[in-house]
Amino acid sequence: MDIPPSRTARESSGDLVELKERLKWLEDEVRLQGDALMRVTGLVEALAANIEKQRSDQTTLTEWMTHLEEGVRSAQGQLHEILQSRIWRTFVRVAGLISLRRRYPSTRTLPSPAREKASAADTRSLASVRRARASRHAQGVMTIAKWEKVIRAVASSRRPPKNPAPRISIVTPVRNTKPSWFAEAALSVIEQSSPDWEWCIVDDASDDTDFHAFFPALEETGRVRIRRLDQQAGISGATNEALQLASAEYVCFLDHDDLLAPTALAECLNKLGEGFDAVYTDSDKVDEAGLRREPFHKPDWSPEYFRGVMYVGHLLCVRREMALEAGGFDSRYDHVQDFEFMLRFSERTPRIGHLSRILYHWRAIPGSVAASEDAKSDIARRQLDAVRAHLGRTALPATAELGDTPHRVRVVPLPRGSHPQVSIVIPTKDAPVVLGKCLSSVLRRTTYPAFDIVCVDNQTSDPRALQLLRSPHITRVPFPGKFNFSRANNCGASRTTGEYLVFMNNDIEVISPDWIQEMLYYAEQSDVGAVGGLLLYPDRTVQHAGVILGPRGTADHVLRRASADSDGYAGSLACAREVSAVTAACMMLKKATFQQVGGFNEHYFTAYQDVDLCLQLSSLGKRNIFCPRAVFYHRESYSRGDYYDHVDRNLLLDRWEDRIRSDPYYNPNFDVEKCDYSLKAADDERYATAVSA
Repeated sequence: MDIPPSRTARESSGDLVELKERLKWLEDEVRLQGDALMRVTGLVEALAANIEKQRSDQTTLTEWMTHLEEGVRSAQGQLHEILQSRIWRTFVRVAGLISLRRRYPSTRTLPSPAREKASAADTRSLASVRRARASRHAQGVMTIAKWEKVIRAVASSRRPPKNPAPRISIVTPVRNTKPSWFAEAALSVIEQSSPDWEWCIVDDASDDTDFHAFFPALEETGRVRIRRLDQQAGISGATNEALQLASAEYVCFLDHDDLLAPTALAECLNKLGEGFDAVYTDSDKVDEAGLRREPFHKPDWSPEYFRGVMYVGHLLCVRREMALEAGGFDSRYDHVQDFEFMLRFSERTPRIGHLSRILYHWRAIPGSVAASEDAKSDIARRQLDAVRAHLGRTALPATAELGDTPHRVRVVPLPRGSHPQVSIVIPTKDAPVVLGKCLSSVLRRTTYPAFDIVCVDNQTSDPRALQLLRSPHITRVPFPGKFNFSRANNCGASRTTGEYLVFMNNDIEVISPDWIQEMLYYAEQSDVGAVGGLLLYPDRTVQHAGVILGPRGTADHVLRRASADSDGYAGSLACAREVSAVTAACMMLKKATFQQVGGFNEHYFTAYQDVDLCLQLSSLGKRNIFCPRAVFYHRESYSRGDYYDHVDRNLLLDRWEDRIRSDPYYNPNFDVEKCDYSLKAADDERYATAVSA
């Protein structure tokens, strides 16, 4: 084996020096890298601190924006309440009058020749004002002789009736009527586009008989029948006399100082010809100058709403024979006799039609209800008595109480003798805080003794939520896989034992302890489908007060963000009423009815399954009811977020597009996109000023 030669001492010494130099260089390099690492670490720490600060700032900004949004929503609710208030409407009218006066400062005082020289532009502008047609005959100072001359001239210009016998009799009781008002009422009758009428007038022993001067001219038409009573019978007694005097198949009711629109009778006869036993129309008010204001647009026939609000009013046309069979008018209810009569009439037939056109002008004069809700102090008590008597005749287990605003009645369920089981179905996943509040409010506040809770659990993993679901008061039903709201509720419903079902979101909190009793009163009625409650945002503005068809081409909640304490539009928030649909966030119905329609359509994943269900119920002849006395808080879509399912939308339109085009309980004169009973722009513009509002 070869051995390498040994190295000299000098060579070894040189290697040692080189090694030391290399070690020193490495030490310097390590020190430099350490310094660099420290600088990088400092930069990373600074960057992390900056990111944390930005996160904190973002959180603060988000909270601030949320606070601002809540403030804006609250302000919107308050603004809506102000705009609906009587004070605001009065202010707008006064401002409109002032504006009109400034614009036309001299046309009211110019002598006739000067008035004739008014510009064409002014004439066109004034023509746009809503004015009752019959009032246009008043020119200058109108004496009884002038009015009589106008009546004769207009009557002689009208075409004779087509049929020898009238098709409709106009019924009018009169007493001490101001001649000009009666003359205008007479002209509104004579100028009807349909000639197939007769007018039956009964004078209720008037003391002031100046308006009798028009009777001869009216009787000469051969279509006006007049009877004079020797003793005062009251408005109901006089109306019954006029009913006996009538001869046509149908009768309509005209007050002695009100006005008919020119096509009122023709349109009502056409509607009655569709098989209805009664027809009512929209109306407005007319002042002493003949200017129209305060349009009242009504829903289609809504018997539940009518119990709480005297909304039918004028114009009302009915079959004469059925009116007599119902007993005519009851003097015990004078001042609300029309309302009480319609309650009894509606007990005999559901075939009641509605024309969403203003065909009647209600005279607003000092002392009349049209001018002031407090004009007749006995109205509230008689309205209440009429509803109580009606509830007794129809064997509905309820009584009536006065509402918080004038002319409103609350229907209150009587104490129950039996308590059918009610099963509450709540789909849920995690969200322990939300679910805890929901369950706690149901269990602690509900006074109804016979209910159970079924929670449909979509793979909850949160330990606190799981603990809630282990409660002995809860039946937990597993629902694995992708969440489908329809399927989850159907799954829960299949595991219930109750005769009645309540579908409830896990972000609902009970406010009114007797909510089950209130909703069950309606759900038990054979012609009722689904019942929904009044759902509020945490700031006590409205989240749900019924669903209307049409907004965004589909459906939406009405009066969203209105004040919970407001009356709504003509009692729409204060009184129970029919609606096209209610939200499944809190919905009650019979289990048998739910099964009859096949439950929720499971092709809907997240939205519109409640609308679909309610429309199916309507197609079976069921009424869906909004119940304002069952009150809840609702954090809308807390679990689902803001996701919008366009597939669900298209499915709804495929199934119900024709039905969605109009909502029978939301008058077509309202702007359906606003969902707040605002008039459509064209009508609102003409009614906005005092001369037309």
